[in-house]
Amino acid sequence: MNALLAAMSEDMGVLQYYNESEESFTYRLCYSAMGQWCLTTARNTKKGKSGTTKHNQTIVLNELLSRYTELFPAIAHRFADANNQRISFAVAVRRTYEETGYLLTDSKNHNGLANYGRTISVGEKALFFGLPSEHHEVNGLGVLAKSTDYKVCLNDFLIRDNLSVDEYFKTRFDPIDFFERDIDLTELEFFNPKSSNVPSKSWGRKPETDCTIARKSDAGLFYRIMKIDGIAQFADEPVEQQTDSFTSYEYRRLNFALKYHYGTPLKATIYRLDDSYSKIRIGGYLPNREYYLLLLLAWPENNAFDKTNFIIRNELLTIAKTMLANIGIEIKGGQANAKS
Repeated sequence: MNALLAAMSEDMGVLQYYNESEESFTYRLCYSAMGQWCLTTARNTKKGKSGTTKHNQTIVLNELLSRYTELFPAIAHRFADANNQRISFAVAVRRTYEETGYLLTDSKNHNGLANYGRTISVGEKALFFGLPSEHHEVNGLGVLAKSTDYKVCLNDFLIRDNLSVDEYFKTRFDPIDFFERDIDLTELEFFNPKSSNVPSKSWGRKPETDCTIARKSDAGLFYRIMKIDGIAQFADEPVEQQTDSFTSYEYRRLNFALKYHYGTPLKATIYRLDDSYSKIRIGGYLPNREYYLLLLLAWPENNAFDKTNFIIRNELLTIAKTMLANIGIEIKGGQANAKS
């Protein structure tokens, strides 16, 4: 193994799993190292002030990525989004840390490190929000260290309620919220929660269930629809412009709850790779809260912008499975199926 990669592997505690290609392992090491550099720039002190500008962070990370891809050209394609060439990996890393509370932005657009010692327990270790001074382990963009007195639970971090999937469904389809409206059903498309397709391709010209979501694409309008006494009744479903913010793509939670309610939940399959690592494959895109959490626990498998396949340490599977189950995703697999 290249001496630089060996040092990175030891420093971050990142292991090569059974049968992992050198390209894949190199990509994962560079991916996590970029995250560590992003956090380190925010810990810098200059003229008595800590932190740095967002612009400087982006420049530093772009230069680092350029150096890595010069040294290891085989990984260059893994840091580009084939669906959107304008997306910068450097900016995506910074935004992940800003949205998950690792970085705090002041009124002058400077990012400082949020080293308050906040942690989420994950077995005998903890997901640490910041950059501890002692030795720590890196997983994806997340930092694992010793637990602290400042502990938060999973739902507190996700800013989620404690409703079960069934309870959440009932709050969104309470008959008291629905009314008859003068809306032409032929102008609408309807989400089919029983479809075996991914949610984004599960829309049709007629409702297939008593409760669903409808949209009028040309007007950007969305409704919850509920048949009451055989009559379709409506409730407005505001869908704001979706961004890279922590709370974006929340409509996906409603989609998942509908699929769960009608017995066709979205599935996540776990493949055991060896004694240290597993792969999670998710049947659709997550709300940003859960997606960002996975970026702190795991590596996107195929490239830095892969949103459905993740490589994760086995000891972090419990928290990942809990997070997915909380929004109605069915977990399959997880047993050993590879040499360890």
